[in-house]
Amino acid sequence: RLECMMQELPKLLPAHATVGFTQFERWFSFSPVKNAIGDAVAQAAKGNYAASPGAGEAAVYEANAALLRLAGATVEAGAPSSFLGLTLGLSPPISLSPRFALTTDELMRRVSGGAAVRISAASALELDGDIELSSLDLDGALSIRASPGVSVVVRGATVRNAGWCWESVEPGAAGMPAGLSIRGYAL
Repeated sequence: RLECMMQELPKLLPAHATVGFTQFERWFSFSPVKNAIGDAVAQAAKGNYAASPGAGEAAVYEANAALLRLAGATVEAGAPSSFLGLTLGLSPPISLSPRFALTTDELMRRVSGGAAVRISAASALELDGDIELSSLDLDGALSIRASPGVSVVVRGATVRNAGWCWESVEPGAAGMPAGLSIRGYAL
């Protein structure tokens, strides 16, 4: 995304400059979090992206699921949830840290099992560190954190448990940081 006034850029280039352009799908590149809840609800009512904290988090989960699908994994889509008047696609929550994969190339290598990796809609997955998914059947919650210098290979794993549930939270709820409560939910 160009972070300047676009009409100013040509003024900086010589007349013979060759200019290129790269475009990505929105899910892969840009999900702003800038609106207060009231503004986000109004935007969503118009059919626009809500740009709320919850919408931004949902966009990250959806992007991570799409990346795992590109690697050949089966990731079921969950039913949308509603918090603070916003419908959000939060399931399954998939968190891929930069230590797991910084590039799509690295992600493809880390999900070597491709089609042998299955994540149900009721699941939650957190991957952090040097982890390779060779074969995994997940229906529940799974958090894997490999310490620096440690490699983990997930092979032939079937994980079934109650998983994690979304709970409604009022903004400003006691005992919860404001930055989390403004989403309207906790996991």
